[in-house]
Amino acid sequence: MVRDTRKQKAYDYLYNAIITNQLSPGRAIAEQEISDALGISRTPVREALKQLEAEGLVRHIPLRGTFVAEISTQDLEEIFALREALEILALKVAIREITDEELAEVEALLRSLEFDSSSENFYNTDRKLHDLIVRRGGNRRLVLFLNTLNSQVERFRRISALRPNRLQKSKQEHLEILEALKERDLEKSERLLRWHINNVKESTLEVCRGILPD
Repeated sequence: MVRDTRKQKAYDYLYNAIITNQLSPGRAIAEQEISDALGISRTPVREALKQLEAEGLVRHIPLRGTFVAEISTQDLEEIFALREALEILALKVAIREITDEELAEVEALLRSLEFDSSSENFYNTDRKLHDLIVRRGGNRRLVLFLNTLNSQVERFRRISALRPNRLQKSKQEHLEILEALKERDLEKSERLLRWHINNVKESTLEVCRGILPD
């Protein structure tokens, strides 16, 4: 249990540093530096790095070390294509299973977001709608797969938010999806969800254009 707690501490530290770009793509990760910073041994750090590698956030190169995974435009295209396909699959079931109370709860959180709300509040509320759709989709393997994929999506969500007014636009897109869900209109919900995911992808590409390799 102690080892698991320490591994989780190392994982959370590294995960947050990577998705917020404190550890930038291509940067080497020194196990000893992380263990010294957290006051733990290198073993839980090494275990955390293995989990992050499985999620595509770091890359281990034999005889060279472990590095923050770099992002290419191809990575971005592939990840968003998978995310769209899986969330739409979940939506087809979730639209019948999500309760009015659950939708009202998410809507209240969305409407509470102000122009000067922190980006973290926007990110957390954003995730609640997507997590609700996926959870109510009732497919456990889909949930597990998307959880892994979402580690990489989190990096893109923050990159996308660098585009002016993107967070406010995302809020409006989520409110429109919610309205379609309340109407139990699958065709409209699907169209709006695809539109939203594509907008996040395009915003990310716009910010990264000229930076990311092909």
